[in-house]
Amino acid sequence: MYTNNLVKSSGYYTRFNFVYTVACEAQTGNLERMKRYLMRNRHSWFLTRVKRAIKDYDMIPRGAKILVSVSGGKDSISLLYILFLLQHYSHLDFQLEAVHINLGWGEVDTGPLEALCTKLDVPLYLKSYPVASIIQKRGEKSPCALCAKLRSGIVNSIALDVGAGLVATGHHLDDVVETFFLNMIFAGQLKTFLPKTYLSNTGLTLIRPLVYVTEKTLASLREKEGLPLIHNPCPYNGNTKREEMKDLVSSITQRYPDFYDKFLTSLQNVSFENLWKQR
Repeated sequence: MYTNNLVKSSGYYTRFNFVYTVACEAQTGNLERMKRYLMRNRHSWFLTRVKRAIKDYDMIPRGAKILVSVSGGKDSISLLYILFLLQHYSHLDFQLEAVHINLGWGEVDTGPLEALCTKLDVPLYLKSYPVASIIQKRGEKSPCALCAKLRSGIVNSIALDVGAGLVATGHHLDDVVETFFLNMIFAGQLKTFLPKTYLSNTGLTLIRPLVYVTEKTLASLREKEGLPLIHNPCPYNGNTKREEMKDLVSSITQRYPDFYDKFLTSLQNVSFENLWKQR
């Protein structure tokens, strides 16, 4: 009767339940359950959206083995950390491994990434491939698409070698929006990438668990948790058409703060009968 009279809108009811649950677990001596409860609540501000995306698109079947492609930037590092949390503090049951590809653009210090994987007890594969020299020999003016294709092929090959059925990448909601505008403005198409894609040529499934999470949230997570970063030596980094789309999206969100949520809703609420005749 007492809790039913609490005013939920004040947040007091939620705090009471949290304290009450922790106290009960402590009294019963169930320290492991108390730890799991504390961890879930501590990270609920970003894990909720990740878990919803995984559930909405049935990304991780029980017993799956996931290989995380880790470049060393905030997105992939955050993805690795988030999947570690879900592996240990959620109902999801899966194995977790990581791979970092040195593409040959310059010297890369992988020490911080190796230290993180050791701390998380996540196996890490370090591989080097001459992607940079391939791109330079071909004289590509816009090499990002080719680089991404080559990198994906390498990661997929490693996934097959280590017996992983799922490959996870750190694409987030900003990437979804920017890819949409890139396709619309430069290719004349209304499309973006999918949260989950089955690759029929390899039998692998590509998953993007962060598609409901903004880049700003990931940057905040990395800072709060003290996650490491690896310098990106790619000479094209920050000098692409995607950067132009970032600026465009930034200007939209400044004027319309709920743009990301509205965009996400629109992707899942398409009025097909109002689309024009397709070419």
